[in-house]
Amino acid sequence: MNEARSPSGLRAPWDDPSLYERLRQEQESHRHRGRHAHATSSKAPEALDLRLLAPAITCWGSAWWAVGHDGAAAWRPALLLGAGCTALAAALIVPVLRFRPPRHRADPRPGAPERDPGAIGTVSASLLVCALCAATVLAISAAHLWARQRDPLTMALASGRPVTLIGTVSQEPRVTATSRSTLVITTLDVEQVDGRTSSLSATVLADKQWLSLRMGTRVQVRTRLRPTDPGRAEAAIIPKRAGLTILGRPSGVLGAVTGIRTGLAQAVGAPDAGGAQNPGETGDAQGPWPPGAQTLVPGVALGDDHALPAQVREDMRTVSMTHLTAVSGQHVAIVLGLSLAALGVLPRRWRALAGTVLLTLLVVLVRPSGSVLRAATMGAVMLLGVVAGRRAASVPALCAGAIVLLLIDPWQSRDYGFALSVVATAGIVIGARPVAAHLSRRLPRWLAAAVALPLVAQAACGPVLVLLQPSVGLWSVPANLLTEPAAVIATISGLLAALVHPAWPAAAAVIAWPALAACSWMVWVSRFFSHLPGATLPWPKGVPGALALGACEITVLLLVAPRTRRALSGALRRFVRPARGRLAPWQRPEPPAPGASAAHRQDSGGTRPGWRRSSSSVPGRRSSPTVRSQASWRRPRPRTRPPRSRASRPPPTSPTSSTPSCPPPCSVSPGSSTSPPWSR
Repeated sequence: MNEARSPSGLRAPWDDPSLYERLRQEQESHRHRGRHAHATSSKAPEALDLRLLAPAITCWGSAWWAVGHDGAAAWRPALLLGAGCTALAAALIVPVLRFRPPRHRADPRPGAPERDPGAIGTVSASLLVCALCAATVLAISAAHLWARQRDPLTMALASGRPVTLIGTVSQEPRVTATSRSTLVITTLDVEQVDGRTSSLSATVLADKQWLSLRMGTRVQVRTRLRPTDPGRAEAAIIPKRAGLTILGRPSGVLGAVTGIRTGLAQAVGAPDAGGAQNPGETGDAQGPWPPGAQTLVPGVALGDDHALPAQVREDMRTVSMTHLTAVSGQHVAIVLGLSLAALGVLPRRWRALAGTVLLTLLVVLVRPSGSVLRAATMGAVMLLGVVAGRRAASVPALCAGAIVLLLIDPWQSRDYGFALSVVATAGIVIGARPVAAHLSRRLPRWLAAAVALPLVAQAACGPVLVLLQPSVGLWSVPANLLTEPAAVIATISGLLAALVHPAWPAAAAVIAWPALAACSWMVWVSRFFSHLPGATLPWPKGVPGALALGACEITVLLLVAPRTRRALSGALRRFVRPARGRLAPWQRPEPPAPGASAAHRQDSGGTRPGWRRSSSSVPGRRSSPTVRSQASWRRPRPRTRPPRSRASRPPPTSPTSSTPSCPPPCSVSPGSSTSPPWSR
């Protein structure tokens, strides 16, 4: 057997069979560990991938514009603009193929460029993707608008005559107060309009008789419909004086969901759907819990805040804590995190399948609103990363989830809940890490990370919140910072109590105690901060107010950014550099005459004699930092021995260099022309 040997006769290292055996064992061990390791457990920093940001913004803007039209021909503008976007995409195919970047230096494809074409191919490809996304969203929106105009509910609204509706209550009735009266607001999924099948929904503005209805109740309504504002997902409004007939109690999936919600309310002692409180009531405290704590538990755990007292709701709205009663990404993260950690011994595909089932059950339990669907879609993208064994990036997952939801339901583009959920998540995944790194210079790392989350979320949601309520608050970030741990405890404890109550009500009541304590803390925090000075400051309303707040936030961000501070300080130094030593009274003066006494130098100049002035103001000398010496401006002492001749000095750089070295300014005799001006 011929073996490669070195000149000394030894075998080469790569011919050692044990080396390959060790490599094979290491690969097997890594493969075995990777089979049971979580796909998203890598500690590597996540790169900021913004490739889907432009398509997501394009889809959002196109859907927002398309569904904002009203009338019988509302679908035509969307269809025409979609055709224009399709033509633009077809025209962009030529530059995309012409200026496509090569795969590598020797691209074998026919017509491939020999070098990188630059930004033309990249911009053309980006515009092509955006045009295709816009055309798709506009076409889907046009189809929805066309079907909506031919629905029996829309036709009955246009006729103006009384109709009979049969439908299902899809939301818990909620009490709200107006300047004139008290209304009960809910949503009715219409099934039939005078015997004809309908697929739209209507907003119900009813009286207190609707408070006894639970979600999932099937009713019959006789009324005259009223139109809604353009851009609303609901097609009509059912007014207050409508005849109501109950056809059936909750059953099926909605009946099971209603039973779980009612069980959690009973476990914590909160009123159920039939006991919703009026706006003027604040709730009665039972036991050690403050008023409103028991009704807040179903809101934090399941998003069921219909029975929340008006005072607690107003306090939470003042300090921007209403997101705690809306199911969002926090619930999805808790459910998926706990489930994937508990099923860590299973393969990746089985864990992803279990996570998908639990995610679907969570959406059904808390009801699919805008924020819930956004969080669920983003969680589904993360589960795809688990199946593929790759770490799913947050920004592409968020953009992909938004695009999918807008393609399914274009009216989500005008939903404030969906908008707040998207911008808050975007602010957290993009700005939380840089803000935490900046704050860690002054704060401990754990505190900087805790402060960064509510800070960036509040900054991202601020312009959108101004559109809803024209005011800003000073205590939103501290209030949310103090309630973050309590919200996690209340969510976990509330979900467990809701699931355990159908089988064991007594155990569910015990499990709900941590949730009650956490919600009590949240009520106290919201009450305390909402009554402090500056909790509500007036702000311009509408789009100008949102743009003004966004401009203020961008200005503050630029001022605190390290690069901006360095650029501003450099520009300021360049601006004031010509006046240094002339206008500022604290600058060092010119050295006095050689014959002046030390006392005169100290009194007149105000500068210590032991500090030599910077040489930047001395003509003919290079700038150097200020150094300490003894009597630096005195006449130099004459040398006690003669200096060496120029020929005997070694060259400054190399023995072959013929360039003479330049003597230092103070190394020559006082009377020479190269000595400093004050020593002559």
